[in-house]
Amino acid sequence: MGNVKRWPVLAGVGVVVTAAAWWIVDEMPTVDDAVAREALPPIDRHVRALAGSGGPEIRWVCTQKVIETRPDGERVKIGLVASCDEVAKEGGELVTRSGFRRRAMVYRVERTPDGYRVLDRELAKDGAGYSPSVKEMFSWVGARRVLDGASPDEPKSVSAAAFGLPAGTPVRTGR
Repeated sequence: MGNVKRWPVLAGVGVVVTAAAWWIVDEMPTVDDAVAREALPPIDRHVRALAGSGGPEIRWVCTQKVIETRPDGERVKIGLVASCDEVAKEGGELVTRSGFRRRAMVYRVERTPDGYRVLDRELAKDGAGYSPSVKEMFSWVGARRVLDGASPDEPKSVSAAAFGLPAGTPVRTGR
């Protein structure tokens, strides 16, 4: 008779495990590659425009890693991590000046006949507010990815192309 009493307990444990697994899978961030591919160019222009420009021989060069895309009604929230360098062309070489690394942000975009348009952007707070703000901005798993160090490629990897120079053009740090 001892086995008969265990079945309800085992069945209850099974239900709890199944519910937890369902919740975790439901919270898994996904990246809609088509949306990300179409929305990243206007997002990149937005990031660079906010950074400003120091003249024709200076450009902000940015790379992004998309963490998640989440539908938001008729719009889409795109959670990403960006790294940017201010790069100057000095003679035949490129020199990085200022910049930032691994800045967590969520963009809200909408589809228009011409592609996606940026509506707004939310940045993770600096300092002690960083972790709580990332947890508020991203899904649970997306926040874990950001806080565990998800990172885009180094901006140096695309700096030459931003100036129309051949790949392999030296980029030195001038900071």
